[in-house]
Order: sequence, then structure tokens, then C-alpha cells
Amino acid sequence: MHLTNKWVRIPHLFQRPLVLLPLFIIPFVMHAQKPTGPSSGKIRISMQKMVRSDADSTASVIVSDIQEWDPRETAIIVCDMWDQHWCKGATSRVAEMAPRLNQVLIAAREKGITIVHAPSDCMAYYKDHPARQIALKANKKKYQKLINSDNLDSEKGAVWPIDQSDGGCDEAVTCTGGSPWRKEIDALEIKDNDVISDNGAEIAAVFEKKGVKNVILTGVHTNMCVIGRTFGLRNMIRLGKNVVLMRDMTDAMYNSRKAPFVNHFSGVDLVIGYIARYVCPTMLSTDILNGKQFRFSTDKRPLIAFVTAEGEYRANQKLPEFAHELLLKEGVKCEFAVGKAAMDGPGRHNIENLPILEDADLAVFFVRRVALDPHKMQYIKDYVASGKPVLGIRTASHSFNANGNVPREGGAVGASSDKVSDFLAQWPEFDEAVLGGNYQGHHPPLKIPTQINIVPGMEKHPLLKGVPAEGFGTPGWLYQNSPLRSENAQVLLVGSIPGEHAEPVLWTNRTKSNNKVVYTSLGHWADWDNAAFHHIMVNAVNYLLGKNN
Repeated sequence: MHLTNKWVRIPHLFQRPLVLLPLFIIPFVMHAQKPTGPSSGKIRISMQKMVRSDADSTASVIVSDIQEWDPRETAIIVCDMWDQHWCKGATSRVAEMAPRLNQVLIAAREKGITIVHAPSDCMAYYKDHPARQIALKANKKKYQKLINSDNLDSEKGAVWPIDQSDGGCDEAVTCTGGSPWRKEIDALEIKDNDVISDNGAEIAAVFEKKGVKNVILTGVHTNMCVIGRTFGLRNMIRLGKNVVLMRDMTDAMYNSRKAPFVNHFSGVDLVIGYIARYVCPTMLSTDILNGKQFRFSTDKRPLIAFVTAEGEYRANQKLPEFAHELLLKEGVKCEFAVGKAAMDGPGRHNIENLPILEDADLAVFFVRRVALDPHKMQYIKDYVASGKPVLGIRTASHSFNANGNVPREGGAVGASSDKVSDFLAQWPEFDEAVLGGNYQGHHPPLKIPTQINIVPGMEKHPLLKGVPAEGFGTPGWLYQNSPLRSENAQVLLVGSIPGEHAEPVLWTNRTKSNNKVVYTSLGHWADWDNAAFHHIMVNAVNYLLGKNN
């Protein structure tokens, strides 16, 4: 495969122009057999991807794509989960991930999903296994010509995010290379009705017979085999499949002593980010199996949960750019819970992936007037009740105040013994109870900037490191928040416009649950290019994570 080992350390990777994947790739399934087997109903798959911004053609935005799949038309491919790897670290990480992956496979089988075990170079070991015989009986010739080792057209101009030229061993003493694998790791059960194959054309022939349209890739290693094998992400896309990477069930071969010189797991995240932008969407194992997403025990990075659903200030562009910088420079892990970047329309009152709050060390809210299913709102309330820190940006002051009841789309649905509200849950008290604010709207937009000044005596506060003493201007219209409604609030910056009294625009707060809070009513898309605002955002993250105080 043509994988460049060139790398680039760029603060805003997501600002590179995006080439969208084609909506229709060469169709190949002719007269596919009607799917057979048990049906357990549709499965709901919540996928994240990066697409070109409508507002800025040079940028990308993060979006959620919710799809309902027929399990009988769905397959999971397990890539190269070998019994042993030449790298000791890789071997230990596979062993740690395998029990969770096996649970995913068990749940998937019960739903009627096809499981394909693809331990490359190990087919001799399974030559007599019934699951291997299923693949051997398939006619692969018609698919062979569609498979190659090239990058996709959607990757033209893309820069590979890590240097893997040394093979990616992250051990203190580099392990000796080789091919010690003989079979798939024993922790993964292989059933007779599964499929065993390491040949993409062979697997495609099996999929035609079974009527498989949707393919989930899991296993290792994301930057090599998962993306590039004949059955990998690229070739499944070439074969016309609806492809997704299960991002918490994978690992990469990356040596943290190589560029861009980040933690091993940050290197994995950079590759996943590349895939989400240039190759295919990503999902979590929690769509198949309940519980928390998987995380390696040696991944000790603080986890920041970005919660965004805002259609006015380009939060779905600016937050991923900011998160990418934090990953590169501050050594943190960033996850996203994403809602629609829209002011109205179907599906607006929803945010996907909120369970990330259960593991988060910091939650960042940039949401505008969203109502949620009560069980989703509970993730937010439980996070606040935990006493962990909160960063609120601009519209966070009215995150969960939809200005009136919001009916469930399609009406209330629940078990016959349950009473389900016809209306979605809101939390208008979030502004006062968590942020300490008092949002009452905003002043009209002006042709001149709003002037931002430091409150006298606050010049040495850690949040203001790098902010010029004379203050700065912002094109964003001034929010009205005075007087604040928390006795613990400490105002650091105020904003002024002609003919009006100054308003607080940056403050800290302590809640009744002892949450450490930072809120700013700044956050217009142009603010992110202002050095002073940029310093404030980085300072806020470090301050709330206890890094600089």
C-alpha cells in the first residue's frame, strides 16, 4: 500500500481542504442473495466523521451520522489480532483489548451480525476449521481486480499524521522484528458459523452471498493493516461497502520517540482523526455492547469531553481544531459528544456520545438551546453532580433552555408499563446553578469591536497569562449577564460598548457540588484567531485540570 511516512506537525490539521468520499462507489453486488438467519431488529450506529465546512471551504467540521442497519446485512472484520506480535508492547495491548472485543463479538452474533476473523498469514492453522471452509467455498475471482494497495482519491493531498518509518515499536528497547504469529489470540472465540479469511476478494464473495452491505473494522494496527490490508478500510470502500472503524477497538504501531513526538495513544488518536476525515466514519463499541467505551489501562492522559450542538458560532469547526492542538501540545485525550449544528429542523434536539462524560476529567460545553431525552440529560447532570470541572463557552449559558416544550419526534415511545413524557428534558437552571451566570440576551451587533478589559487586580490570574494589559477587541456582540447569580463568581474580564455599562465576559465559579468552573461569553468564530482569546482557552483547560495553579 502507498502509505507515506512523511509527517507534519501542524496546529490545525483539520483546516486542510477536505476531499469528500464519493457517495457511490463502483457497485459490485449483482443479484445478492436475500439475507437469511435470525433477525433481532435494526441496530443503531452513531458515527462521527469530519466533512468540509459550508461556512469555510478551507476547514472541516465534526458531525454525527446516525444510521439504522439490518444486522443480517452487517459484518465485523477482526484484523490481525494475533496470538503474538514481534513488538512486546503491541502483544500486551492486543491481550488487554481482546476480552472486550470478544464481548462485542458475542453481542454482535446474537444480533445476527456476521463475524469475520482475519489473522493475516495464519490460514494454514485454520485449514480444517468450518469457518475457514465457508470462505474457501466463495468465488473470489470477480472481486480481485477491484482490490489494490493505493490510497483512496479522498486522500489526495492529505499528510499522514505520524512517522512510522521505524515500524512503530514503543518499547524502551526496540523489539526485534519478525513474524511470530501463528493464529488469532485465544481470547477471541471463533464459532463454526463465523468466517476465517485474510483475503479481501474472498471476504467480498462471502459478503455477496450473505447480502452484507455494512462493514465494521476492528483490530490492529490502525495505521497499517486495518487501513491497508486487502480486507481493510480502503478496499472495503472500493468494494462498495458502507464502512466504519470501531475506534475504541483498535491500536496503532507508533513510537512516541518519533514525530510528532506525542504519547503513543495520542499517535493512535491522530491516525483515527485522519481516517475520520479522509477515509470513513468511526464508531464506538458501545453501539453493539452496552457499557463504557474501551480504554487501555496505560493510557493515563486526562480526558476532555467536548459537548457541542451549536449552529451560529461554528463550534463544530473551532472545537475540533482546538482539541487537535491540545492533543499535540498539552498531552490530553479529546472525545466529542456531537449534536446538529443547526438552529432548527429534525434531529436538532439530540446529542450523541454523551456517555463519554462518565470518564471525563473535564467537560467543555458549547451548546445552544437543546432539549434532550431524559436519560441523555442525566449524563450531564451526573457529571455536574460528580464535582468535576466545567468549561462553558458563549452559548453554554443557554445550553439546555429551549424556550418552551419540545415534543419528542414521532411521539413518546416506551414500554407498555412505563410512562414516557411526550416532551424532552431541559435544564434552564444550568446557567445559574453551574456557570453562575445570568444570561438575559445580548446587545445588537455593532460595526465596531466590543472592547475587552482586565478587571483591576486580576492581571496575575493564571487564566489571563498572555493576555495584553491593554485588553483586546472582539467582533462578537456583547452578552448581558450582570449581575451574576453566584456568590462564588470571580469576574476576570469585562466587555464594553458605547453607551452601555460593562458586562462580565470571563469569570470563574464554584458550584454547590464543588465543580471548578470557567465560563466566557466570548467564542465568536473570529475570536479563535485572536492570540489573547487563544491563550485564555488553553489557560482555562490547564487551570481546570490543575496544571497551572
